[in-house]
Amino acid sequence: MDFAISATDSGYSPSSRFFENDTALGRLLSEAPYLSRCSDNKTAARVRPREYAIRHPYMQVNRYGMVSWLIFDLDHSNSLIWDDEGLPAPNLVVRNRTNGHSHLYYAIHTVCTTDNARSKPINYMKAIYAAFAARLVADPAYSGPVAKTPGHPWWDTAELHNHVYELGDLADYVDLAVTPWRSAPKLDDVSHSRHCILFEQMRFFAYSIVNQQRDTGSFGAFMRLLEAFAHNHNSFHKHGFTENLPLSSLRATIRSIARWTWDRYQGGGSCHRGVMQLDKDLPLAERQSLAAKRTHEVRNKATESKIRAACAELRARGERLRQTAIALIAKVSRQTVATYAHVLKEPLRAAVTALRGSVAGTDLDVKHGVHQIPAARSAALDLCLKGNNQAFDGECGTSDHLVSIALGIGTGLIPAVQGSFLGASVAQVGCSDFSLFGADPEAIPSPSWFLDVPEPGK
Repeated sequence: MDFAISATDSGYSPSSRFFENDTALGRLLSEAPYLSRCSDNKTAARVRPREYAIRHPYMQVNRYGMVSWLIFDLDHSNSLIWDDEGLPAPNLVVRNRTNGHSHLYYAIHTVCTTDNARSKPINYMKAIYAAFAARLVADPAYSGPVAKTPGHPWWDTAELHNHVYELGDLADYVDLAVTPWRSAPKLDDVSHSRHCILFEQMRFFAYSIVNQQRDTGSFGAFMRLLEAFAHNHNSFHKHGFTENLPLSSLRATIRSIARWTWDRYQGGGSCHRGVMQLDKDLPLAERQSLAAKRTHEVRNKATESKIRAACAELRARGERLRQTAIALIAKVSRQTVATYAHVLKEPLRAAVTALRGSVAGTDLDVKHGVHQIPAARSAALDLCLKGNNQAFDGECGTSDHLVSIALGIGTGLIPAVQGSFLGASVAQVGCSDFSLFGADPEAIPSPSWFLDVPEPGK
């Protein structure tokens, strides 16, 4: 729907559509800052409530830290280029009556852009904006926040629809570009621009310090280092330029570099390239596969270490090892903790292993299988190690002790013990005594088998 407001520039009454629900103009008013910057020129030096800001030809339409409108600044007179390029229709077209230059307004679901916001939606929105700007031949450097006020009598305004776009809907119309990485600043290519020179210098300085600041500092400290760098290098009047960059330009450049570098840059020493010392003659795909396998193992070990530390902390508190509590301390998901369930059983397993070692008096380095664990025979062997005198104390009968020993030897639980005292003592036990333990007398070796145990040294 096209409309024009024929009123004087000062004190005109805004269109009633600003105050109606389900209109593009109504959304513009509701999403604008309560105290919006506005003026009769692009500086927008005044601050007024949004109901009064819409009376000025220029105003701030996006709130600080929030983007509800993608605005494209067309420096040409083709306001219908979006239709020529097969792009979706903007919600609002605000056209200069004199030169035909326009602002195209696309309503989007609000994207948060504060320092605490997630970086991926921000980067996604920026990629879409850049792709649209290229197709619309719009100014790629335009970033607002001040735009032509829709409905003001200075401009011709067209309100086309009130649909609010999803970012994914807009992305379907364009190809998102992948920006190539650059290893060093190319100052010769940007020697004509103060802003570009500072941008190139400062971004590589940011790359060199961001990893350290992530580990030991904060985003605020990182910003302050970039501010100091920018002010120290803003001396362009000494290098042939008429003046230095203004403070507003410095702040915008610092904020842009800091945000992008902090969220996205992962270069530097954290890569550990070449640590595996792989043969360079191997195919690239095979080397990448081996490196990916190593990376997976390293990450698994790091996760397991965090879970193990969380278990230790809970044990120190005397609390149960619950998956939810471990996940909270280790800062991982409960499903991840469940994957490492073997770590939760380590305290009990260690205690059982220590008990077996203390009873058997053998090496605790048990490998491979259950059959190598000496726990079963160690308890019976302990009876023999008590000595001849203790084996025949008055607490239990002689034949009970000897039957236990004979059972251990006969079934392989106790190895052949050297010493004639064992053979002589077992010889005194009748086969009927073995039936007390539920053993088959026919399956028990005869006492004469034990008498064949050689004396020490023979």
